Amino acid sequence: MDTSKKKKSIKQRAKKAIVTQDNRFIYAKYDMNANELKFFMWIVAQLNSQKDSLFQVCEIPLSEVMQVWQWKDTSEGYKYTRDLCYSMARKAYVEDFKLLDEKTMKEKSVFQAMPLFKFIRYQEGQGFISYQLNDSLMQYLLDLKRDFTQIKFDDIQQMKSAYSIRIYNMLVCELKQNKQSLKINLSALQNILEVPKSLMIWDNFKQKVLAQAKKDINTKSNLVLLDIKTFKTGRKITDLEFIFDYKNNDKRIKREQEKEQSFYNELIKIIQEYIGKSIYQKRFGEMIIISYQFDEEKKDLKLIAKRKADDKFVHFGVKSFKDINALKKAKDKAEELFYLDEVKVLKSKEAQNKYRSLFD
Repeated sequence: MDTSKKKKSIKQRAKKAIVTQDNRFIYAKYDMNANELKFFMWIVAQLNSQKDSLFQVCEIPLSEVMQVWQWKDTSEGYKYTRDLCYSMARKAYVEDFKLLDEKTMKEKSVFQAMPLFKFIRYQEGQGFISYQLNDSLMQYLLDLKRDFTQIKFDDIQQMKSAYSIRIYNMLVCELKQNKQSLKINLSALQNILEVPKSLMIWDNFKQKVLAQAKKDINTKSNLVLLDIKTFKTGRKITDLEFIFDYKNNDKRIKREQEKEQSFYNELIKIIQEYIGKSIYQKRFGEMIIISYQFDEEKKDLKLIAKRKADDKFVHFGVKSFKDINALKKAKDKAEELFYLDEVKVLKSKEAQNKYRSLFD
């Protein structure tokens, strides 16, 4: 295979490569520069996150690494690869969080670190890197069924900053949960990104991290970072809110449709709990809920009740959780009127006792 075809093949693979990570991995701490992060993300993209159950010993050609970085094959690049391996051998996935002790009911700090690689090896003249990921990471990268995020490698490949790539991952994670904003404590974000002390200063962080992230994401990815809002406690900026969305209008429409469908699914789920229950409204009197209708195309949800006085059907539109609250009040009112009617209560008790006697 000639070099031009090989390069084209890798370029095509980069466009199709999907990086799949558990959401915990996205918000964990790990300190890498842009090239190290792209190298690691490329390795993760080679995994089959739904089918693989073990980490295998793998080899990656140096020419492929150069393509991932979009470098030319140079002797300087190969020397850099040896230094990369030495650096990656010391990288770790870090969890640093608070845990509530159930006995003392006090928060305790928890620190856990896991090296990314079981081993990583480079031998001069072989033209490839061999490696095996650390087994401890399997829960974050393999056999993922829920709470995971997928990104296209092509959307991060051209980003200049590792911080941009990390923030991009967070935004995609939130979008997959139908969110268009991410509010996060400034210190918490700086801790996750493991920025040096110089970037703990707000003006430096704003310029070197946030401004670059906005530039990288808006020009190199499939997202648009619309705004980064700041919130103060006193005079100090303590929180940030990222406002973002897909650039592609089709994806935005699809996400909004999924969000709307999820909303109606939740309304229907609640309504189903009321079927067979009595409700009372001043206008229609006492009724019993018997069913519901949902026109998916028109997004028209109706509750169907039968009036006890004359067996006529009454339809109620349900468009929001406000309508659900009104339904709950109508149910509570029916129960209140029932228990105020001694005759109905006695008849109900007699019916219950008769039913139980059949099984005694």
